[in-house]
Amino acid sequence: MAYVISSISMKGGVGKTTSVLCLGTGLADRGKKVLMLDLDAQGSLSIAMGCDYPDQIPVTMADMFQKMKDTRRNGNIAEGILSASEYLDYLPANRKMALTEQELALTEGGEQFLKRFLALLSACGKAYDYILLDAPPSPGMVTVNALAASDGVLIPTQAEYLAAKGMEQLLQTVLQIRRMWNPKLQILGILPTMVNPYTRDGKEVLQLLTETYGDSIGILPVVPYSVRAKEISSRGKSIYQLDRGGKVAEAYSHLVSEILMRTESGGQEG
Repeated sequence: MAYVISSISMKGGVGKTTSVLCLGTGLADRGKKVLMLDLDAQGSLSIAMGCDYPDQIPVTMADMFQKMKDTRRNGNIAEGILSASEYLDYLPANRKMALTEQELALTEGGEQFLKRFLALLSACGKAYDYILLDAPPSPGMVTVNALAASDGVLIPTQAEYLAAKGMEQLLQTVLQIRRMWNPKLQILGILPTMVNPYTRDGKEVLQLLTETYGDSIGILPVVPYSVRAKEISSRGKSIYQLDRGGKVAEAYSHLVSEILMRTESGGQEG
């Protein structure tokens, strides 16, 4: 069975999508079969994977959610999956996901659609080691679906006060999902991103995160600020291709190792 990881943040621009991309390509580089699902109406992950015009893609995640509304007719459950390399697949999204968000809120059992989709995907013979979910930066029904379907949750956050301040709300959401729909859900850790170690704010917020959550949840390898990392979404390449020897690539390589250790050894409680 695939280990499902959702990347969650209540604030945009914190490196959530970049972290999914770098984790996914890093796992694939190590021989793990990976599927990445874009759940965000902005389609940022899809664009980073080379889909220049997401709205022109014929089959997207929104169509998969539509299939889940009728349990008797699911059709070809894997028809929207695209292959990026031998070990890396992805299923894109576009602005139709905004309508999906509204429909899920009005549908009984709508919080379980993604979990049902992943179960059907496994049943039809699509075998993956890891499935990564790039959720939208909001506490809506698509994010609820991601958490309800996940084994673990990754929490990227900038080393800024506003981002750190919203951490408690996000953690409460995770705990609520655990109580209501997914008791096995674990927090893999907080991932500080775009950290500038030379600024006082960066150092203070990183220290605050470590003191507050270091023992209870865990702080994952710190990802430093880099212009190269910002190029990922527009260049259609991973950080390992753009700057393999750089500090950001090194940080994400350490993250891959950490995730492999935690998930393949049974993980840790969060």
